[in-house]
Amino acid sequence: MLHLRILSALVGIPVILGLVYLGDPYYAGFVLLIANLGMHEYTAMLKNKGYHLPAFLGYAGVTVFIAMLYLGPLIRQELIYPAILAILMALSLFVLLYFEKTDFRESALILWGIIYLGGLCGYLVLLRQLPQGLTFTYLLFAGVWSNDTLAYFTGIKWGKRRLAPKISPQKSVEGALCGIGGTVLLALLAASLLPAWIRLTPGEAALLGLVIAIFAQLGDLVESAMKREFGVKDTGKLIPGHGGILDRFDSLLFAAPLVYYYTQLIG
Repeated sequence: MLHLRILSALVGIPVILGLVYLGDPYYAGFVLLIANLGMHEYTAMLKNKGYHLPAFLGYAGVTVFIAMLYLGPLIRQELIYPAILAILMALSLFVLLYFEKTDFRESALILWGIIYLGGLCGYLVLLRQLPQGLTFTYLLFAGVWSNDTLAYFTGIKWGKRRLAPKISPQKSVEGALCGIGGTVLLALLAASLLPAWIRLTPGEAALLGLVIAIFAQLGDLVESAMKREFGVKDTGKLIPGHGGILDRFDSLLFAAPLVYYYTQLIG
């Protein structure tokens, strides 16, 4: 299993970094693909528990969200509320048409999935579109990957105290702390070694690393809680050694919005 994780990383990381460098429309297309593959895994998990969610509405919802974010701020301001209203109306119509097979709780679940995948993935697009978007997107990916890697390996080696035993018994306090510390150190080193690209003070860099690590771990725990709720070990098998798309990108989903707003805060 470990060699598959490493091999997948060796193949996948250069591809992702290359798409980030190319920017839109290639990178936005990649994010859109990730969001729709994630929606496929999400609806598949729910259907295994007996739900009858309209998967095509999930795909349409995340596509609409990311398309609006990609097309620019004026379009976002004009279309965001009509888009949300259209999604809500479509879900309500589905419940009415198939009232004996489904209910409003299922429409709420698909709406949650649309916001979770379309809304949060959209911040990956927004972050890349900033004037320093390339730099901060690279910092986001590097920070999340370093946190996940350090937390995983240090947790295996030295983890004793369970971080959230009812949600994810394998995660440890020791692993979480090492992930946070390593990500903060990475951000500090990056700002120190590349001052022309990363225009952050040591305090700003350390806080950025802290934000990335904490919310990456929060995203990981949310996805773990989701899997436990629906009784699956992995969300899919698309990525050898890692599981599904949600298993690999869950941390990014929660960290991306915070990095985006952090860049706005520090100007």
